Amino acid sequence: MIAYVKGELAAIEESSVIIDNGGIGIRVFTPIREKLVRLGLSSQIQLFTYLNVREDAMLLYGFLTQEELELFKKLINVNGVGPKNAMAILSDLTVEQIVLAIAAEDKKTLNKVSGIGPKTAARIILDLKDKVSVLSKAEGSVSMAGAAASSGESGPAAEAVLALLALGYSQSEAAAAVRKVYQEGMAVEAVIRQSLQELVSL
Repeated sequence: MIAYVKGELAAIEESSVIIDNGGIGIRVFTPIREKLVRLGLSSQIQLFTYLNVREDAMLLYGFLTQEELELFKKLINVNGVGPKNAMAILSDLTVEQIVLAIAAEDKKTLNKVSGIGPKTAARIILDLKDKVSVLSKAEGSVSMAGAAASSGESGPAAEAVLALLALGYSQSEAAAAVRKVYQEGMAVEAVIRQSLQELVSL
């Protein structure tokens, strides 16, 4: 198994890149995100990879972070979600947004991805909700943590505010929704889910 590919970024295509490794051009299918594009051609790049072996082809999928790779592997293990759909999800949504959508049972966010219908979104949530953590994706987000702290919330309420901020809601929207639904003793997943329902109904 190929753990990673490292070399010079020779080309950026619609859904893949070409990495020049010792004079050999290796095509790696990867989400074409702003961070990757900003690296620019001829820059050094390393992608953590997954080799998908089919009867008619051997395709290499690569990601800038180990977190993206691990989430990709979880997604392709969901019945009905192959590498193509998993790549579409990781191209349209960040790891944080995907993890939060799963934890909050937010099918609408997953439905925004082309090729992911309501049934597939529900299956992803059902299969992965116990395998991802809201807290893991929130770690290291200094700006969002500061915003949550300034909202005056703490504990599960603060974590719920973080989750809503990661999904694109403003600090005022997130804080107001959380305050409206939060009750002492609620689990963070329940706070997020009910807050999302509150925001969607506005």
